[in-house]
Amino acid sequence: MEQPYITLKGQISLEFLKKRNFTGSCKKMRYNLFIEEGRLMAAVYPQPYCWECTPGEQKTFQSFEVSKEGLEAAVTWLNEIYEARFLSV
Repeated sequence: MEQPYITLKGQISLEFLKKRNFTGSCKKMRYNLFIEEGRLMAAVYPQPYCWECTPGEQKTFQSFEVSKEGLEAAVTWLNEIYEARFLSV
């Protein structure tokens, strides 16, 4: 991966995530970042449906620590999943 597909710099903060989910998309991949039970959760799922309408079995989750480093790791994970699953779609 030469350049990240998803950066989120200046778009999101941990303070934001403590209050609400952050959803976005990158071409055919949608993603959701949220805090649940003291962990930063990242989830990816395919388009075309929104989070609520996408079946659970189509969502992939990963857990991270709630910190700046955890948020950076979550963004790295989103890019890795995008490149592995969605780039050629």
